[in-house]
Amino acid sequence: MPRLPPWAPLLLCLGLCACPYSAAVPLDAPGSGTIDSRLLGRWVQTREKEAGFAEFEFSAFDSRQYFVSMSSREPFKPDEEARYRVFSSSVGGRTFLNCRDLGEKESYTLAVYELPDPGTLVLSFVNDEAMKPAGEVKASKALRRFVAEHMADKGFFEPGFTLKRAPDRK
Repeated sequence: MPRLPPWAPLLLCLGLCACPYSAAVPLDAPGSGTIDSRLLGRWVQTREKEAGFAEFEFSAFDSRQYFVSMSSREPFKPDEEARYRVFSSSVGGRTFLNCRDLGEKESYTLAVYELPDPGTLVLSFVNDEAMKPAGEVKASKALRRFVAEHMADKGFFEPGFTLKRAPDRK
């Protein structure tokens, strides 16, 4: 059975039509990241119309990175699970998350996040179509430069999706 691309579980839980961008390199080295303690814990998204469910659990991987476990359930489909090493990068005053699927070859999905209140997390992934003019980027410096120049462009990010804080498991 062929393996799904590293961002496939994200699509299942997001219900998006477009594809998140998958980079060969991150925006920075993992050592440059910082932990935002507000992200730590469990976050869930319930899509009542579709009877779907997605859960993200952020924990500290080390002092600069997160370990993120994602699971989703869709009606009449097998459950999807993925585990990510995630670290932050600052570009143009925005905090990006470099998300590497631990079950795949090294590639990174890029996202930004907002916490409009302590119980709400909004994630927006970089759109694959918006990155096409960059071509195949093989260096973090070139990726950062392209992102900095284009992140204000309409359609650069996928529409955000909202997660709600869930109680920690006991």
